Amino acid sequence: MGKKVFKILSMFLAIILVLTSVVGCGSKDTSDETVTGSNNETTTEPTTEPTKEEEQITLTFWHTYGDGEEAQFKDVVLPMWEATHPNIKIEAVRQDGSQYHQMIVTAFGTGQTPDVARIDIVNTASYANQGGLVALNDFDGFDSSKANFLEGPLSTNLFRGNYYGLPLDTNCKAAVVNRNTLATIGLTEVPATLEEFLTAAEASEIPLISVSGVGDWDFYPYFWLFGGTLTDTEFKKASGYLDSQSSIDAMNKLVELNQNKVLTIKEVDGTADAWDGIKTGEYAMFFEGPWFFGSYEENLAQGIEAATIPTYNGRSASVVGGENIVIFEASKYKDASYEFLKFVTSEEVQLAMLDCGQIPVLKSLVSNEKVTGNPVWSIYMKQLESASARIPSPNHTEIGQVWSNAMTNIFVNHTEVTAELTNAAAQIDGLLAE
Repeated sequence: MGKKVFKILSMFLAIILVLTSVVGCGSKDTSDETVTGSNNETTTEPTTEPTKEEEQITLTFWHTYGDGEEAQFKDVVLPMWEATHPNIKIEAVRQDGSQYHQMIVTAFGTGQTPDVARIDIVNTASYANQGGLVALNDFDGFDSSKANFLEGPLSTNLFRGNYYGLPLDTNCKAAVVNRNTLATIGLTEVPATLEEFLTAAEASEIPLISVSGVGDWDFYPYFWLFGGTLTDTEFKKASGYLDSQSSIDAMNKLVELNQNKVLTIKEVDGTADAWDGIKTGEYAMFFEGPWFFGSYEENLAQGIEAATIPTYNGRSASVVGGENIVIFEASKYKDASYEFLKFVTSEEVQLAMLDCGQIPVLKSLVSNEKVTGNPVWSIYMKQLESASARIPSPNHTEIGQVWSNAMTNIFVNHTEVTAELTNAAAQIDGLLAE
């Protein structure tokens, strides 16, 4: 009896083992699957879930474009962005220009800033000093890509060794010349050098060069043209530069030209406005932005044309204006924002915005046929190669006032040039150190 029971139990266990083996062979491991390829090699393919679509995000972009500029941006530029960045929407918000600066300052306090914004170049350092902007130096490729920009516009983003934005659009002053007036002093062409111009002017009794005032935007180009320097290249120190011998010589030359009535200063002499004087032929030349040429054909018919500013001692000079584009520290999407900055400063977008009068910021476009084929854009883009920035500083306004005060003392009160420039340099040093 015992042996029979043992035999039955043994058979039962054997059947269970067979069934277990069959079930095990019929199961499938869902963690990976062996596949035999055409070369009889086996590979293991993961069977994880499909990759999710890239996260959809929205970047808010504040700007103060005018009607035509806004239309070009929305109708032409944004579709270009959307075609290559379908997961990143740009919410472009036009703001009131008269309230814009205060809006941004207020937004710093509330933390409700946009991701990116187009701002006036003179405010970049101020916003950076408040801790509101992202320094771009640490983004991949920035150090190499910054070489693509015209130096003057790029430098407006430099503050204490870091770049806090990229130039987005730019402008400068170039020469506005009345060729009919030039002819009265024996010049049939716009002179390439100021030396030639001044030699011809010595025999004339009419004022040939006009400037509106002694403020930084108006008067810096003349100071630079005759060899003056404001600060070191990093905008950290004025002493040793503004009061250097070359700067003193430049200012003395300007005083001499003003006393000889070759150079008139409306705010000082009470002479005719430059815009009016150039049209009537009272002046031969003054320096102004591209907005003077609303109708180039009409100006040309009057003998008025744009030209690069004649060189003096082989050097031309101008002053930079325009707007930068910046990323705010409060943005949650800094990498995506930087991609947008690179996009709007690309050749394709810069040329698209040129169609509505936004002058490009790239060195490569100075010789672009779209630029060279236009009598205004070609002159101003070429002039930008020798244009410099006003001192980027949170104390930009105060520095400008120090300069204006010094110029008023020199040209109105006839104070000694060296003493005035030395005093102004010391004051500016203090403002740069704050």
